Amino acid sequence: MSAKKPVAEREVTITRVLDAPRELVFSMWTDVKHLAAWWGPHSYDIPFCEADPRPGGKILIHMRAPDGGVHPMGGVYNEVAPHERIVFTSYVDLPDGTRVLEARNTVQFEAVGRKTKVTLHVKASGFSELALRMLAGMEAGWATCLDKLAGVAARQNGNPDADDQIAIRSILGDGTNAMFGKVADLALAAFAEDAVTYDLAPPLWSVGVDKARLQSWFDTWDGPIGWAMGDLVVDVGGDLAVARGLGHMVGAKKSGEQVDLWTRVTMCFERRAGKWKITHRHASVPFLMDGSLKAAVHLKP
Repeated sequence: MSAKKPVAEREVTITRVLDAPRELVFSMWTDVKHLAAWWGPHSYDIPFCEADPRPGGKILIHMRAPDGGVHPMGGVYNEVAPHERIVFTSYVDLPDGTRVLEARNTVQFEAVGRKTKVTLHVKASGFSELALRMLAGMEAGWATCLDKLAGVAARQNGNPDADDQIAIRSILGDGTNAMFGKVADLALAAFAEDAVTYDLAPPLWSVGVDKARLQSWFDTWDGPIGWAMGDLVVDVGGDLAVARGLGHMVGAKKSGEQVDLWTRVTMCFERRAGKWKITHRHASVPFLMDGSLKAAVHLKP
């Protein structure tokens, strides 16, 4: 453990309700076969995974990015209470052993009928400038990890909508990556040509996609845009699906403004020619009903 003073810190809490029993979901965090199937941000895979789920047991996971680069993560289990709670410390070191990032991660498992509520709390410290980008993407990375977990758990549980859950959550993961990298093509790839959007900015609504408009908005940001869906729920019924949750956007604008905004997000999907397409997206914030009519952008869950 590094004794250096952190240059930056971040703390996040993310929840998901998984359509699988608690015993199965717990095993997803302790069985290396399951861990390798969902660990890592969206679009990453795991070529190597070791875990010894007992207090003092070590963790070593190699996360492989789409460009082929491998990013090792080490760790140690601090607490393991079967089916209820896991606490582990994770870290990223340079090849010479210099600590870049360290986090204490607490995972709670709560049975909700036949489903399981997973609550993840992460408190991370960065010890070099290299860690700043990691911290900026930490919430988004963990949120997409948990969405991969939701899909894998649904498949392991034999849920009939498992493949659709995986496909739709993958689309949402692409959206998260597109925001972080400010890639307009990726952000719009799953939108139908006739998609209707109710967005935060004027006009009241729009039809279709406007790459130039989105790119011009991306260009107002200095550095990556952190975007994560909190309390994400995906309901599938035949060829229609609805995803809803609270969107969390953080980052810095070129104007110097620091953004930390929670919004309400609903997205409708339709299966067209065998592929899921976004046909409607609604993002909003409440307004104050005190006569000022100001947007309530200070609200947090």
